Amino acid sequence: MSNYFSQTISRKEMRKLAYAIRKEFGYLHEWWIPVETLLDQMCKVFPEFSYEIIDDEEWHDPTAYADTDILEKTIRIRESVYEKACKGYGCDRMIIAHEIAHYFLICVIRLNLYFSNGEKIKPCNDPEWQAKCLAGELLIPYYILKHQNKPIPPNLLASYCGVSYEAAIYQLKFVSGGDVS
Repeated sequence: MSNYFSQTISRKEMRKLAYAIRKEFGYLHEWWIPVETLLDQMCKVFPEFSYEIIDDEEWHDPTAYADTDILEKTIRIRESVYEKACKGYGCDRMIIAHEIAHYFLICVIRLNLYFSNGEKIKPCNDPEWQAKCLAGELLIPYYILKHQNKPIPPNLLASYCGVSYEAAIYQLKFVSGGDVS
């Protein structure tokens, strides 16, 4: 979606949306969201939503691991990514959460997409940044982190939330007074 931009949405607004999603689907007090279960729950809540697991050999784009068809309201996931996400691999869980974020932002919240003529797009208007931000906020719950008595080391956070060490470090930058734009 790099040829597009959207209206502005801040990290603070993403946190509110992540909180609302976690609440709606029963994960408000959980560190770990099982993304494969969330996909099934989304099918029940949003009748127009679907997802497909596609054999790696039949996958259409060698540069992507998953994608979201916003017109069909369908998330397509490479089988190897889905299987590893089910086994708890953080990078694969984040890939699926990223596509879930695209679905929520464009199909549920209905952020408009506009064609970009090559101009530089601010992160808060970039659909890829928006999906990355929401995926991070969804899998690594700010409101739980903020209320801990002491800081959680990145390796423990990665384990608790089922994300990569790098994702844990990245999200921690935004907890202790970091950028929330």
